[in-house]
Amino acid sequence: MSSENTKLNSDIVKKDKIVQYTVNGISRFLMLWIIMENGPIHGYRLMKQLDKFFENLIDVGSLRKSSASRVYPILKDMENNGLIIGEEKTQDNKKVIFYSITDAGRFLVCYIRDSYQTIRKTEQGSLFADFINDEK
Repeated sequence: MSSENTKLNSDIVKKDKIVQYTVNGISRFLMLWIIMENGPIHGYRLMKQLDKFFENLIDVGSLRKSSASRVYPILKDMENNGLIIGEEKTQDNKKVIFYSITDAGRFLVCYIRDSYQTIRKTEQGSLFADFINDEK
């Protein structure tokens, strides 16, 4: 792809809210997965992991870096729904909340992952794989 096409596509993606809606849709699941894989983890480190995952979208300007005002309400909601547990600890003389996944949260991550694996084996799943891998 030429640099002119890349610039044009980048400009379109920046203005198109569908990228942000899509990212918002998968962010909760991604946060649970990060907590499951790296927990206990504090919010700042979680935000850095999210930014690393979405680095390409952030670099082209179609997505902003994670912020406490967006991440912490989601964490609180997941905690209220029993998917994670927040435990306050002192680190460098500051109170920091470390998040761990609960059995319910682990079940949800595994259920979504297993469901996706099942879908991938169906005709519809192969169509989705074709869409994702299409180089056109």
